[in-house]
Amino acid sequence: MPRLARPLVPLAALLLAVAACSSAPKSLPAGHHIGEPIAVAESVPLAKLAGDPASHFDQKLLVEATITNVCQTRGCWMAVEDSGATTMVRWDGGCGGQYSFPKDAVGKRVLIQGVLHPKQLTPEAIAHYEGESDGKPVPKQGYEINTSGVILLDG
Repeated sequence: MPRLARPLVPLAALLLAVAACSSAPKSLPAGHHIGEPIAVAESVPLAKLAGDPASHFDQKLLVEATITNVCQTRGCWMAVEDSGATTMVRWDGGCGGQYSFPKDAVGKRVLIQGVLHPKQLTPEAIAHYEGESDGKPVPKQGYEINTSGVILLDG
C-alpha cells in the first residue's frame, strides 16, 4: 500500500462505521412484546409492501401498521392497515399455537416481524374470518404476513 494511503485507511473505516450505525435503529421501540425475539432492523411501511408485494415475498421483514381487526375466537390472526394498505397477519405456528394476538388490540400500532407470502382467500375463508371478528371485513389481498413476533407499541 502506498505510504500516503496508509493514514486514510483508519479514517475510511471510521466513516463507514459511523454511516452504518447512523442508518440502523439502536433498539426496538417500547411496547408489549409477544412471540419470538425481534431483531433490531429498519421497518418497512406496509404501504410500500402493498405497492409491489411480489418483490418482498419470502423475505423476513419488520413492518409497522395499525391493528384493525383481531380474531375474537383464539387471537390467531389480525388485520392491519397503514396509509390505506391492508393485509392479514397470522402466527407462524398457526391457529391455536403458542402465541395469540390480544382480542382488545384494535386501534393499536404494532411492529410485526414476519415473512410476506402470497395468499388468496377463498369465499369460505373470508366468511370464516368475518365470523371470528363479529362480521367486520377482512383484507382480501393476494398476500399475508406470517409472524414470529410482534410489539404492541406504547402510546
